[in-house]
Amino acid sequence: MDLTIAGGIALNDGRRIPRFGFGTFKLAPGGEAEQTVAFAIQDGYRLIDCARFYGNETAVGIGIANGGIPRKELFITSKVWNDRLIDGTVRESIEESLRDLQLDYLDLMLIHWPVEDKFVEAWKVLEQARDEGLVRSIGVANCRVSHLQQLMVSSDTPPAVNQLEFHPYLQDNKTLGFCNEHGIVFEAWSPLGRGKCLEDPVIVELAEAHEATTGQIVLAWQRSKGIVAIPRSRNATRVHENALDLKSPLTAEEIAAIDALDRQDPVSPNSTPETFAQHLNHRSSHF
Repeated sequence: MDLTIAGGIALNDGRRIPRFGFGTFKLAPGGEAEQTVAFAIQDGYRLIDCARFYGNETAVGIGIANGGIPRKELFITSKVWNDRLIDGTVRESIEESLRDLQLDYLDLMLIHWPVEDKFVEAWKVLEQARDEGLVRSIGVANCRVSHLQQLMVSSDTPPAVNQLEFHPYLQDNKTLGFCNEHGIVFEAWSPLGRGKCLEDPVIVELAEAHEATTGQIVLAWQRSKGIVAIPRSRNATRVHENALDLKSPLTAEEIAAIDALDRQDPVSPNSTPETFAQHLNHRSSHF
């Protein structure tokens, strides 16, 4: 698979994002994050997804530096957490991410969750940061159609990316369709459902038929929909395998079989804006 920026998907602001990337959620600060991120970059990954909430950006920054790839060939994403939207310190959060990651700019900055009555105001701060060159592209995470519409009527800048949980057991085709219609790249977090769907008999059977891992089947299914996936693994073999193409693409019938697995089963009860509402006033950087 082409993991480069040049081989990626065009964003609505004229830039490009790699079709596939590496997530850093739950990588322990220190050696684990440093070594895993460095290995992913050395193995060909160019999109690295970070967030202030993860608490490991200093270690991820060291991993990026140790990856040995020129900065211009990398695509680094971070996110602003809820407490900074509530406190009005979005700009400070961006600057802290740049400091800890040891970067002069971020390729993409996202609003992590659509905090009610706050995320439109935060969007204006992201626009300013983009205009000043602190970030290249701006987007959102965990937004449904209503949130995207609210941003699009309040600003001339549509989100370049919407990052949302999406895997065989949790599909939001309404939001995916809206993003496709409006030129917003759809990016999947927890694209493997944290392993929940990898033992499903349908996916196991397809993996055997394609002589592939179950993870490769799920990720190929997402690519067939134009979704950018950012799986995370601590295992070097899995990191490498996840980025490999199938020997033969999934057929329309195989894609439909995975489509039929949807059961609206998120990896966490807090994974949707509806169930996450109780946390939106949570000011800590951790649960």
